[in-house]
Amino acid sequence: MAQMIEDRSTTRDELQRARDRLAEAFAARDRARERYEATMGTSCELRAYMRLRQASQQVAACDKWLRWAESENPLAAPRPDHTPLDELVVA
Repeated sequence: MAQMIEDRSTTRDELQRARDRLAEAFAARDRARERYEATMGTSCELRAYMRLRQASQQVAACDKWLRWAESENPLAAPRPDHTPLDELVVA
């Protein structure tokens, strides 16, 4: 029987980089929100909204990565969010 060896070396530097990426993602989302609010009612509103949405998704991804990196159980990977396109995929 094959034996699986768990090798997880999450160093403090990696955790700090993950925290920094999350902080940068929050800052980018805040800037995107300000741009969206400034463009409401203009022809640029949809584009700004899509950028805000993308920035929010990046925050969620960075948060999930950091929570996983800090967790005690490396095999409990965070589950991806459900997307509307999931319903279209036929397994």
